[in-house]
Amino acid sequence: MSSLSRQLSALGSRIFTSAPFGPGVSMQNLAEWSSLAHVQLLGKVAAEFGIDIDIEEAYRLDSFERLLHYVERQREAGGDAPHASATPGATADATGVAPDTIGALLRARADALPDEPFLFFPADDRSYTYRAFDRLACAAAEKLHAHGLRRGDRLSVVLPNGPEFLAYYFGAHRLGVVSVPINPALSAAECAYIVRNSGAKLVVFDRRLTSLRDAVHAALGDDGAPLACADAASGFGLEALAATAAAEHEHASIAPEPSLSANDDASILYTSGTTGHPKGVVLSHRNLLSDARALVDWFAFEPGARTMCILPLFHNNGQVITLLSPLIAGGSSVILEGKSALPSFWKLIDTYRVNWTSVMPAFLSAFLEYGLKRTDDTLRGIVCGGQVLLDEVRNRFESEYRVPVFEGFGLTETTSFATMNRHPAERRHFGSIGVALPCNELRIVDADGRPVAAGETGEILIRGDNVATRYHARPELSAERFRDGWLHTGDYGYRDDEGHFFFATRVDDLIIKGGENIYPAEIENVLHGCDDVVECAALGVPDPILGQEVCVYVKLKPSSTLGKDDVRRLCEGRIAHYKCPRHVVLLHELDDLPELPKGPTRKILRRRLLEHFATQRVRASA
Repeated sequence: MSSLSRQLSALGSRIFTSAPFGPGVSMQNLAEWSSLAHVQLLGKVAAEFGIDIDIEEAYRLDSFERLLHYVERQREAGGDAPHASATPGATADATGVAPDTIGALLRARADALPDEPFLFFPADDRSYTYRAFDRLACAAAEKLHAHGLRRGDRLSVVLPNGPEFLAYYFGAHRLGVVSVPINPALSAAECAYIVRNSGAKLVVFDRRLTSLRDAVHAALGDDGAPLACADAASGFGLEALAATAAAEHEHASIAPEPSLSANDDASILYTSGTTGHPKGVVLSHRNLLSDARALVDWFAFEPGARTMCILPLFHNNGQVITLLSPLIAGGSSVILEGKSALPSFWKLIDTYRVNWTSVMPAFLSAFLEYGLKRTDDTLRGIVCGGQVLLDEVRNRFESEYRVPVFEGFGLTETTSFATMNRHPAERRHFGSIGVALPCNELRIVDADGRPVAAGETGEILIRGDNVATRYHARPELSAERFRDGWLHTGDYGYRDDEGHFFFATRVDDLIIKGGENIYPAEIENVLHGCDDVVECAALGVPDPILGQEVCVYVKLKPSSTLGKDDVRRLCEGRIAHYKCPRHVVLLHELDDLPELPKGPTRKILRRRLLEHFATQRVRASA
């Protein structure tokens, strides 16, 4: 067996043993690998040997011999030196083995790239090298260990994006403690629910949130988890952690570091709670790092790649592509607190020489209203997801700012993105949410769970290394949503013959009018084609005869003269008559709803609109 053959066999074995791809599968019967395993292998081969594998050619590499010959030809054409940099590779530590837990990954980067930049915090002009932040994480781990937290315990943090959040994030993962981030904008009752549901053993609040801390304590009672503020007096603040870090030698942590595996729980992320109480999605180290690695490979992040984190770190998008992905690549991240990002966006991109960032579609829409000019030459792309990205918004943004927007789709349950439009930009399929990332696979099924043909709409199912397996303390819901190895997303969509996926709507958002299915996006896309419309939301409201009728809430530009009938006429002739809205609500005519209600990730809360509509009807009939 040649040296190259042995390398390929070893690489295939590592991938095969990382997940159950099927009995009896080996490198010698490559054709029997699942498509997920096959794509993972090809991506790893490309990274390991520094070669390009064309996606159309990839699926012809269905035997070990063909793969071996292909790699040999590619290496002969481009030089026979394996892909390498001056430091260990993007996914391997100093031993050549890829760390499979978050704490171990930071440690590996601190060993390999001690003086390279890792994190920038423009709000207070702080920056950290890998070694410096690794020491800060060690100090946070010591603090948690001293307060009794051990492997499997849960730590809640009610902190904004900043050094404290990330010190406790990485410090917890170093101990095997599960991080439970909480949105600081939540009410005391909402915070208390998450603390109680997660079983958090300690809660750390931002130093400015003493009133919230006291209110949460009152809601939990004396038997609740200990609550602390990250201030100087408590010893949980940044100053105390920095002092501990400065006093320690390299990696000389008092806290013992347990032997963790990729399957250990890493985080519990609570959904935004558009219906009832939020669900706690349990994510493992494998889930988080698989998704982050897939995005590194997809967008070809190189050592030194720099991202900017605009979205909150209590959200999966913020954690994965703009924090863990650059960590895997040996790059760095600029961490923003969020609200200040919009007016200073291009200045920050230029100052910190940022290559990539990730936003919600609502950010792009708002950004266009500012009319700021781009000044940098470093931004290579913007990743976008969380809502449907309207063609008009993307086209206007790209035309104005000359930077490609890559739309993807994912859920908290898939860690972050499950699909992504093809890279480079010329390969994108506009209107699509992209193709499946190499870390997972998607299926479209009908109401009976049977796969449907290309072009037919059905529920989106997902499975893969990035997909969670349960909700915390919700066994019935877990059994309902995670079945037969697949996540049943509750989202409707379809795919074309080339594997591009298209999002239709949430099952919960689907409007069923007289037995006809209507997708809100169909109506919203038509209305967004009008320059007078700033934003809108379509929803189904109760109707005594048809079951549901179509209602739209519309925010118009201040200069607009459109009325309700004009809005209806915008839809006539562009969509079927039964899809046209019967009820039109113009926000500027309301005293109690100046803006469309949104969650922390800027998703429109249709449930709130439904409640508002019901309230308006009660008032009208009084």
